[in-house]
Amino acid sequence: MDGWMTTMLISNQQTNKMSELHTKRECLGCTCRSDNFFCDLGESELRLFESHKITKLYPKGTLLFIEGQSAAGVYILCKGRVKLSTCSPDGKIIILGIAEAGDVLGLSAVISDVEYEATAELLESCQVNFVPNSDFLKLLQENPKAGMNAARQLSRSYNAAHKMICSLGHSDSVIVKLSKLFLSWSANGQGNNGSLKLKNSFTHEEIGEMIGTTRETVTRALRNMRERGLVTLKGSDLIIHNQDRLRLATGLRFAMQGVGNGECDFAHRRMPF
Repeated sequence: MDGWMTTMLISNQQTNKMSELHTKRECLGCTCRSDNFFCDLGESELRLFESHKITKLYPKGTLLFIEGQSAAGVYILCKGRVKLSTCSPDGKIIILGIAEAGDVLGLSAVISDVEYEATAELLESCQVNFVPNSDFLKLLQENPKAGMNAARQLSRSYNAAHKMICSLGHSDSVIVKLSKLFLSWSANGQGNNGSLKLKNSFTHEEIGEMIGTTRETVTRALRNMRERGLVTLKGSDLIIHNQDRLRLATGLRFAMQGVGNGECDFAHRRMPF
């Protein structure tokens, strides 16, 4: 009897989760809507989109697709964050970017009819809309605004990739690369008396994969930056003690010209593929 009751309880919990998911499937009434891609389409276009999409909730760690896999369709991220990475033949991983709500994953692969260029791994529980190749391409062909939104995201991805390639190709020190990376995250921080506190969910190894270096090198550089009073990384808390001082210490002179809004050479916060 106890086992039966436990089974029923689990079943009811699963049913409740599915009911919650069902209420989020309607794009027009969705509280996750943003100004990205399909979210800002008109009512008729959104209803057409809803007729093609499949909405699912995925747990942290799920792989939406793998680098080199045939592109079956696009994944539109409604809620959560997804890590995009690539792996070299010798096993070296580079994190290309972190996709956020509103981003379309697999867009360039589907439009170009090629394999997925990256691996997409969920950093947290996510709600995702999947649209198969043929349906998605037909939707773009028949809806100019959707097509323009797709072009806009591809352009943004190109610009982010260009900045990333330039930064990785430069002979900057690891401390300079780390500083640029942290400053690119600064828009999401909370300021207090000149300092900035950010939430960091990445390990030293993952940070190294973002800037093209090893975990050990990142650890040494962070120790150096802490001793110099530039930043402190403790657990999930990243504290930039003074943004202007960090920019000056790393030679980012543009910050003193009124352009210092954290949009430096790195583009890891958002670079969907």
